[in-house]
Amino acid sequence: MLFSGIVIRIVVAFMSDAPGTIAIPLVEQMTLLAMIAASIQTIPAIATAEEMFLTLLGAIMLTSLLTGAFLLALGWLKIGKLIRYIPYPVICGFLAGTGWLLVHGSMQVMTDMPMSISQLPWLFQPDILLRWLSGLIFAVLLLIISRRYTHYLIIPASFFAALGVFYVMLLLTNTSLAEASAQGWLLGPFAEGGSWQLLNFSALPQMNWPVIFGQIGGMATVMVISTISLLLHISGHELIIHRDIDLNGELRAVGIADLISGLGGGMVGSHVLSDSLLAYKMEARNRSVGIVGAGLYATVLILNPSFLTIFPKAVLGGLLMFLGLTLLVEWVYKAWFKLSRADFFLVVLILVVIGAVGFVEGVGVGLVVAIILFAIDYSRSVVTKRIFSGVEHRSNVARPPHQEQVLDKKGDQICILELQGFIFFGTANNIFKQIPERISDQKPLRFIVLDFRKVSGLDSAAVHSFVRMKQLAAEHQLQLIFTDLQPLVEKKLRQGGCLEAQDPICLTFPDLDRGLEWCENQILSQELTVEETLPKLAEQLANLFLTVDQVPEFMSYLNPMKIPQGNYLFQQGDPYDGLYFLESGQVSVWLEMAEGQKKRLRTFKGGTILGEMGLYAQVPRSASVIADQPSDLYYLSIEAFKKMETEAPILATAFHRFIVGLVVERLNHAEDRLQSLL
Repeated sequence: MLFSGIVIRIVVAFMSDAPGTIAIPLVEQMTLLAMIAASIQTIPAIATAEEMFLTLLGAIMLTSLLTGAFLLALGWLKIGKLIRYIPYPVICGFLAGTGWLLVHGSMQVMTDMPMSISQLPWLFQPDILLRWLSGLIFAVLLLIISRRYTHYLIIPASFFAALGVFYVMLLLTNTSLAEASAQGWLLGPFAEGGSWQLLNFSALPQMNWPVIFGQIGGMATVMVISTISLLLHISGHELIIHRDIDLNGELRAVGIADLISGLGGGMVGSHVLSDSLLAYKMEARNRSVGIVGAGLYATVLILNPSFLTIFPKAVLGGLLMFLGLTLLVEWVYKAWFKLSRADFFLVVLILVVIGAVGFVEGVGVGLVVAIILFAIDYSRSVVTKRIFSGVEHRSNVARPPHQEQVLDKKGDQICILELQGFIFFGTANNIFKQIPERISDQKPLRFIVLDFRKVSGLDSAAVHSFVRMKQLAAEHQLQLIFTDLQPLVEKKLRQGGCLEAQDPICLTFPDLDRGLEWCENQILSQELTVEETLPKLAEQLANLFLTVDQVPEFMSYLNPMKIPQGNYLFQQGDPYDGLYFLESGQVSVWLEMAEGQKKRLRTFKGGTILGEMGLYAQVPRSASVIADQPSDLYYLSIEAFKKMETEAPILATAFHRFIVGLVVERLNHAEDRLQSLL
């Protein structure tokens, strides 16, 4: 163990992203190694004591090598960033639990007994009470002083001052070192050991490798626990030093340290939060801290630990208790003021489970509860950002006035739900609940449009709610329109049976604009029962702003033209040269972007006008217009319009009034749309 501590401290000291970080073999890993050893000792296939010892050593060595390789691979694959997904309260609970374990351990150091409820009366026996109470007083005084003063000499000076006070008390009470040791005040006694030897690889054939390989399951557990422990200790260290640490670099550092330790027959190791916290508080934030610690390990390894008997347990236990109380104050007392009640409850729960059961169980329970709380909180989030009717929100299709009037009256047959965020089973059910509310309204409903443009993802369990929605739509003769589906979301909906080939109930469209256009066309096809034939432009002009007598004169300034399907009427960037009356057919306005992509801004059907704003601004065309169908248009050039103003001012005035009214109507429509968004 001492050899492992030397290797791990030195390697991490040189390779860690946070100077002053300390790593050693930790209790969690050594407990698992002890379980592996206990399992090996029960196997009758091992005959001699020497073979038993070598087999145990081989199991420890292989565990370290496998764990080192595993951590090194995780670091190279940059898996460390996954720890960022652990909820903040879980890390706070881990730190609070670490604080409790330090307090618990300090009591064991000072009293020489395992702590349990049954042992509480024994703690208050006079001689035992004096031992741990003196350590507690030292810890509390050190905590108060360190919170008031931040000088790096505070902790070492307090430590040596406490040593001085202890030995002064021995002098005043005429107590010898032997008597103090017998009364349990000093460390030790330590067993005399032989000289340490590095692993001799010639002993490898003497190890019982079938027995060793039979412990692979336990070794895998060590690998997983070591990874979790390391990442949690690093996350806790980040909160203490108030900066990010390269998690992948730490994985690689400990991986290399474990590999070297394993080659020497040593144990696995990891960062130790308590020692790193102590170094940080002493402002010993450089790589020499680990080197000096490794030097002390080497001294004990080569010589003998008997010199450690000069240290009083109350001082060392008090130092441990100080570190534990520091963490408890920071992550329990202060957490009460910083965290929500639910998060604080989670911190306390993890602390209690760690104290009562163990570190792994506490973190595991914390993660499970955090996930449950997240699901509950997220299910309360508003996944339906806005709800519109087809009156409030129209497609970008300009239609003749009589069609616009129909949609003004019948547009409430369309219900638009703008969805957002990640949809899982909880939030999907909230969407489903909104559908019956819309159906129960007095106004008839035919289409439910689900806009997925702002949806980041869909949980597979949420698909069931959309299947139920489809069943409800079939029952009430509705159609579900899905727009802006991401490929992965659409795949899940198809796998779940919500979307099917040639589905009469659920339809998909690339965007909301296309979906609304289809719904509007369905409404118009039903409301305009007689097949619509657009009147000629002369009749349209008479209905719009001219008298019958003015029509021939006005049309004399127009030039008729035909545009085949797919041809440009004009292109983005062209100089403005006039406006167009679309007598029949259909054209669309497209914005051409730098990446070569195009976005449809508006579609004009027969009986509409386009390009009217440029008549006054006369700036280059801001978008391109392409014929969707063979179209008949009439063109009013700038020159012809100026000629009209000179030759027929009354006619030009009527046209001006019409254009102003058209612009006002479109601005009002845009304002209504904006109001509905707000």
